[in-house]
Amino acid sequence: MKFLRQSPFIRLLLFFLCGIVTQYNTDATRGFVPLSIAAVALIGVSFIPIIQRQWHWRWLFGLGLGVGLFAAGGFATQLSQQKKAWNESLTSTHLYEAVVLEDPVLKPKSRMCRVEISAAGAHPRVLPSEIVGKKAVLYVALDSLSEGIIAGNRLLFYAKLDPAPPYLREFAATGFVPSGQWMFDNGLDGQARHGTSIPILALNARRALLERLQKIIPNHASYGIAAAMMFGDRSDLDADLKQSFANIGAAHILAISGTHFTILFGMLYYLLTFWGNSRRAKILRHGLMLPLIWGFAFMTGFSPSVFRAALMMSLWAVGDAFSFRSLTLNTVAAAAFLMLLYEPFYLFDVGFQLSFLAVVSIVVVNPHFVKLYQSQNPLLRYVWELCCVSVAAQIGVLPLTVYYFHQFPVLFLATNILLLPLSSVLIGLIPATLLMVAMVGNFPPVVLPLNWCLDAFIAVTRALDTYSFHNINGIFISAWEMAAWSAAIALFLYIFIKRCRN
Repeated sequence: MKFLRQSPFIRLLLFFLCGIVTQYNTDATRGFVPLSIAAVALIGVSFIPIIQRQWHWRWLFGLGLGVGLFAAGGFATQLSQQKKAWNESLTSTHLYEAVVLEDPVLKPKSRMCRVEISAAGAHPRVLPSEIVGKKAVLYVALDSLSEGIIAGNRLLFYAKLDPAPPYLREFAATGFVPSGQWMFDNGLDGQARHGTSIPILALNARRALLERLQKIIPNHASYGIAAAMMFGDRSDLDADLKQSFANIGAAHILAISGTHFTILFGMLYYLLTFWGNSRRAKILRHGLMLPLIWGFAFMTGFSPSVFRAALMMSLWAVGDAFSFRSLTLNTVAAAAFLMLLYEPFYLFDVGFQLSFLAVVSIVVVNPHFVKLYQSQNPLLRYVWELCCVSVAAQIGVLPLTVYYFHQFPVLFLATNILLLPLSSVLIGLIPATLLMVAMVGNFPPVVLPLNWCLDAFIAVTRALDTYSFHNINGIFISAWEMAAWSAAIALFLYIFIKRCRN
């Protein structure tokens, strides 16, 4: 196909995906070694001068590269599987040392802590190679001591860890830690020791900003919305309000995603338009903006969804700076390929699947939807384009949404039309208010606009949730039915796009 020839990363991604899926389902590790040798041989033969001069042998290099990527996908998956494997002989009670990777999540009877094990054995300094570096989910009993756990703390705990269930894809083990069976790991000076990795430093910086934000927004529900939307922290999100967002199909607005990065990027781009549109100006503009975008990603804790959105925006910016076609299927495939190269198990993450399918659908379908209606009125044009983007994204994720969540959000169009503009204002207003408060102080004229906007955002959400028919629940389909739905939608879109082009 023509688009495959024009999009080399799609071809690379397809071979890599096949390797990941093969290893995940069959454990074909031994078969990847001869495939790697065959790939090297094919690529080597393709560079022999007499072969290079023969046009009909040009497929040798492509085949060798494809086989090599297939094997690379298998090997990468095998490495991830080894990181997540847990030795059954270690399921008895042991003493462990671990670093807390994220701030704990409060549960009814415990605090859920995601940790990385740094030592284990009869004494914490005994470091079995099969344990060190593996991640675990600990459920620490609620008490006054556990209230002080934050990201970066080093803990010593005595517990029985079991292999993690399949849905905890990033983790090797899980276990409960009773009161009195753990302590903070203090250094020789008696001070608590802390991890210093980039994600932990990012979470510490986010915590400091959240403390300032809490002083600006006294209302608990409003603060929970602002913290979730700007910093990805849902720990203070009101439970009823969270359910309202789920009911009206607006949960994606609260999650840090490509929408947030697009809004921030657009604001920064507009502020720097005075530099002009020459290639040098674009390079300078993006050279200034990209560190700010990655700084925002840093402040939100570098979750997979944040990393995905920042990477996509970076590829878009590089393409725009050098006058390439910025957002194409090749760009999307490049972002997916790089993320899967880093962690193959992202492929089985629901958020990864939904976000990339939504972006692919927007890139492929949205331009044709927009052409169906043209208006000179800026407001009508904005609403129409917003509707087109929303419908295109919803079409792309429809089979997965029904398969995973067993529901269809009927009000998704009204939700996006009403809440996305408000969320765009909030994403710009929250950092602007934090900056103004830092400069002039916490005065009412500075903080009231943000609080009013949050109140309006919550009011619209609750109003939409009052409709009894806000979504269709109880839709259960099998994996094969989901595949059939996807194929039918793809065929429909293919016919639609072909007719639009004609």
